[in-house]
Amino acid sequence: MTINIKNIIICLCAIIALTACSSDFLDIDPEQNVPSENAVTDIKTLQTAINGVYSKLQSDAYYGRSMYVIPELMADNLYLSSRNTGRYLDFDNFIVNEENSYVEDTWNAIYEVIANATKAINGGEKLESTTPEQQKEIDQLIGEAYAIRALAHFDLSRLFAQPYNFTANADHLGVPIVSTSTDENISPKRNTVSEVYAQINNDLSTAILNMTSTNNDGRFTKYAAKALAARVAIYQDNYSNAIKYSSEVIAEGGYSLISNENYNDIWESEFNSESIFEIINTIADNEGTNSLGHYFDPSGYADALVTPNLYSSYDENDVRKTAITEGSKQGAEDDALFVYKFPKGTQYTDNIRILRLAEQYLIRAEAYAKNNEYEKAQTDLETIMRRANPNAIDVTETGQALIDKVIEERRKELAFEGNRLFDLNRNKKDIQIIQGENIIDASYPNDKFILPIPLDELNANPNIKPQNPGY
Repeated sequence: MTINIKNIIICLCAIIALTACSSDFLDIDPEQNVPSENAVTDIKTLQTAINGVYSKLQSDAYYGRSMYVIPELMADNLYLSSRNTGRYLDFDNFIVNEENSYVEDTWNAIYEVIANATKAINGGEKLESTTPEQQKEIDQLIGEAYAIRALAHFDLSRLFAQPYNFTANADHLGVPIVSTSTDENISPKRNTVSEVYAQINNDLSTAILNMTSTNNDGRFTKYAAKALAARVAIYQDNYSNAIKYSSEVIAEGGYSLISNENYNDIWESEFNSESIFEIINTIADNEGTNSLGHYFDPSGYADALVTPNLYSSYDENDVRKTAITEGSKQGAEDDALFVYKFPKGTQYTDNIRILRLAEQYLIRAEAYAKNNEYEKAQTDLETIMRRANPNAIDVTETGQALIDKVIEERRKELAFEGNRLFDLNRNKKDIQIIQGENIIDASYPNDKFILPIPLDELNANPNIKPQNPGY
């Protein structure tokens, strides 16, 4: 399915049937196309709209697979097995081009999320409540839609635009902002990265203001929005906000780190004490053989393997090594390292962790370190290191050495969760793309650290040009 920015709003509003759009685009009234003003008419249809937005996050082109795999494969955490299904070959070989189908699918999938969230926001904000309790429910749902839209714009910017600090004022080209729903066809131009992040932060502020729920399994809550705000802030080098939001999540959110002894509960237990926001996969509702579990499981595809470089970086007593299993892959590597953060594998029912508490400590540690508050950074870093290994030595580094240690600890803690490429690029680091025994050395700055705007999008929307440099 191809959905272009040029026609995505018409597809969303369902004014007319478009061959480029599926009939269940909004997951409301699937039997017929409905005018935009009738899509959300009460709390029930607003809830249905929000459910549809969440379901789009499951797509294998988004968090169902690509958003986790691409940033790890284009760096030093994963490489493709010598026997693979052909998925993501160009990313592993560092030769992605504008005609790559995974690039196009991811672009379209994320904009579908944005369009659906925008539709839900606009419809929900027109509803009139009859009781304070009803208004509270409406506000919560609208807040969730704002948070998801912020997440989607943030992910698009990470994938298709250079980091916020690439230019002094973040005035380099980002992605088109879609924040209004209209019955008219639109062809939006690319906004600057500064403008995109302003939209993200505005959406998150609105989400936090609207939401009251602090415990809502599988859905955004006030503290999940704050956790995302902390992540966005550290990408902007906004250390005060990164510290503010991460501290609120750590101190007030009601979350706690899983103990060293129960570390595997992070991956095996749904909605555990460390999980802030995760995407639900059920027996009836999952991506099947396109899921992350099937992609990594030795009894599935096991296409992407863990690099020995990452595995050897863990201390022998580091419990996080249990998220990697050693074995052999039939007809391929005799000494393979398999990802085990999706232990249900070919059952396809692993929930996908998007935000968890450990990252909040690492965000705050990075912000403290870059703000020259070294003792506080050391304390936060030791919290994560000693959860992994109670005998971990004290952190004594300061300055750039401490920042580098935080980045390395992020690599170990957040491996295979879709962060590595972005962490290296935003910290202006060179990248090694490890392909088994072969290594591609790519120096910063690099045009190929971000993805190209899909060719179909360029052809459909003349206003979106220019293409990213290097493509």
